[in-house]
Amino acid sequence: MSGGIIAFDPGKAGGLAHLAPGSGPSDIVLRPWTVEHELVEYLHSINPVGYDAVVEDVPAYVSSLTSNASSFKLGYNFGYIMGCLRALKFRVHLVKPQKWQKGLSGLKPKMGYTERKRMLKDNAVRLYPDLKITNATADAVLVLHHFLNHGV
Repeated sequence: MSGGIIAFDPGKAGGLAHLAPGSGPSDIVLRPWTVEHELVEYLHSINPVGYDAVVEDVPAYVSSLTSNASSFKLGYNFGYIMGCLRALKFRVHLVKPQKWQKGLSGLKPKMGYTERKRMLKDNAVRLYPDLKITNATADAVLVLHHFLNHGV
């Protein structure tokens, strides 16, 4: 790998996974989604030349079980992340949830939110046992994993 990769889960309690150029999987940096200025400061610390930014391409409609407030926050975070990445001239790729989740063990259609999040975290921990993965960073790690292994 010549460039770095930074992957994002724009969810309400999402995060990022960052693999710097020349680093290995045990060097992945994980950060939960916190406040806006921290993301901008973090992105400013990275030279975007040669980097791939991979963002979960959130659907316009999530589910009838998802509140309007959560859907709004998901869309807001997605737009904010995309705006930051584009303004800082990162090379941006979008990947749909169905694509990066394909092949992960234990996922079934119509799973509840909590059960699905637990299963995604279990997959991330299994793939990267040396990382301190949380619910906030599990999806970002899996998006990064998908990009490393399949592209977009």
